[in-house]
Amino acid sequence: MHWAWFLLIFLALAAFLVLGPWLCGRMFLPGLTLALLRRGGKGLVRFLGRLKPGLEFKLLVEAGNRLFGRKFAAAPYQRRLLFLPFCLRPLDCPAEVHPETGLCCLGDCPACELGRLRQEALDLGYEQVYVVPSSKLMKGHGLLPSDQFIKAKLAQHAPLAALGVVCEWHLRQRLLPDTRVNRSGYQVSQGVKAALHGVLLEAKNCRQAQVNWDRVRRAMLLKAF
Repeated sequence: MHWAWFLLIFLALAAFLVLGPWLCGRMFLPGLTLALLRRGGKGLVRFLGRLKPGLEFKLLVEAGNRLFGRKFAAAPYQRRLLFLPFCLRPLDCPAEVHPETGLCCLGDCPACELGRLRQEALDLGYEQVYVVPSSKLMKGHGLLPSDQFIKAKLAQHAPLAALGVVCEWHLRQRLLPDTRVNRSGYQVSQGVKAALHGVLLEAKNCRQAQVNWDRVRRAMLLKAF
């Protein structure tokens, strides 16, 4: 019967952590929430999926954002990177792709929200903004897989903080498996730790996705006072 009690306690704790943002307007114990979501296994994923589709990913991102929010806000803009997915670009985007820099956004297309936000980040002083291409959809360009591209740039710049816009699948399947978490932040490569902040895409479409641009801007502007 010990395993039954353990299971009940585990489910009660998970339910408490999950319902916290809904009932109280805040997340309790973000570190424990993050650990549970990373190691809870398929049972917890199914449980959360039945409550609300995609809830696991929303909680995962919120827990990480809360846990490292102060470190992210304390990092000067000059020590931050911004990663944006190429799927937010317009379908008629004329920009070329380069293996080292990703999508070479010109930033002067008046109707392109992606280019506008990229320029806003650079104007703030962000060290670099990368529009991350897809090696799967852009074959023949000598591109790294998107997760390897991101980790290579984090290793190259060694930023104090990084903001990323990402989809649920890419977060779970590509970015998290080889990423370690401790009190200092996310260790994404040997010796490189950064306070990461994430914003989830609202529509999963590898060619034309959608995101809440205001939410990205609020995250981008976060700063300790």
